[in-house]
Amino acid sequence: MRSKNTGELTMSHLYLLGVATLTLTSASFAGSDTNADLQARIDAAVEARIAELTVGTNNNWLNDARSDEIRGLVHDVLADADTRASLQGTGSTAGYNDGFTIASADGNWSLKMNGLLQTSWSNVDDDNDDLQGWGFDTGTTWMNFSGTIAGDYSYDIRYNWNGTDANDDDAGHLEWANVSYALSDEWDFTMGTQKVAASRISLIDDQNQLGINDEDYDVSNGAALGYTGDQMRAWIQLFNNAGDGGNNDGQYDWNIRAEYMVEGNWGQFDQFTSADGGSAGTLIGFSYMSVNSDGATDGDSDWTLDAQMQFGGSNLYVAYNEFSDDDGDDTDTLYVAYGIYLNEDWEAYVQYEDVSTDDDPLWVLGVNNYWAGQNARWSTELHMNEDNDGDTTTITTQLQFYF
Repeated sequence: MRSKNTGELTMSHLYLLGVATLTLTSASFAGSDTNADLQARIDAAVEARIAELTVGTNNNWLNDARSDEIRGLVHDVLADADTRASLQGTGSTAGYNDGFTIASADGNWSLKMNGLLQTSWSNVDDDNDDLQGWGFDTGTTWMNFSGTIAGDYSYDIRYNWNGTDANDDDAGHLEWANVSYALSDEWDFTMGTQKVAASRISLIDDQNQLGINDEDYDVSNGAALGYTGDQMRAWIQLFNNAGDGGNNDGQYDWNIRAEYMVEGNWGQFDQFTSADGGSAGTLIGFSYMSVNSDGATDGDSDWTLDAQMQFGGSNLYVAYNEFSDDDGDDTDTLYVAYGIYLNEDWEAYVQYEDVSTDDDPLWVLGVNNYWAGQNARWSTELHMNEDNDGDTTTITTQLQFYF
């Protein structure tokens, strides 16, 4: 039979066992919640890391793709550059230098293009022919092509849309075409149609004349030997025509000209005008031409003595010419032109011409307004030609554009 104490002990043990069981059960439930939370955090961290790695992988792929594109673009550009270089040989240069120029890098091949346009308005009062009227006109208009061939040769070709020389007034013609070869630093040989070196005014180009349509020159077909030194230069020319650009079966003309430069440089004498502050210079020349292509036994002769002077603000040109034909008749001509700058843009000039076969001399009064040097110029002049049968007065204003 149990005692009372033994029953009490047993109840205590049962009580402690129940408490422990509840505690363990609670701990079990608590541990389960903690593990679930921890698993959730791990899952979130793993997903975040996967996302990070994915973005990095995508970025790396994008960078690789961009690198491939850039490499391809650079390759295409280099290939295009190689193609262009192969088309241009060793490279080329282009720009403006007294004309629009295209040339190979070594300068052995080149093309220079120049053009001139002159357009004018004139009013004529001719008492001799009882003529009075006015109108517009296109003066000298041409394109010129020059340059080098294979380094050793040069060419010069001009097509004129309006005749300006003394022998050809028909609009639209090849004015000259010639080739040259440098024999040395001082000597050169030219063959083809070319200007006759008859005077200084005939050698100065249209756009660089002092007045309007001053230039009077012949173009002939033949060969020339040229010399240029420090102070002397000369031309020896042989032609088989009478300056009309054609041929004449074995007949020939010959012309020589020599120039001595007292002061200055050769380039400054390519134009008459001498702007304020320009270099002073003096050039003296002599020309002689024997004309035999008309078939006569004794040919005509034509000689000129002239001088061109520049004073840095003014200029002077004087020429005396004597022509003798085979029947003994002579024609003497005195020509004088003077120009002076009024300011940096305006130049006034006067011209005087006295021909022995005319009754009275020709006077010309004019003014030049240089908008951009000879490249853009406005000129206006008054021609006064007195004659026993009546006077002729002409007023002309002209625009000139040259490149």
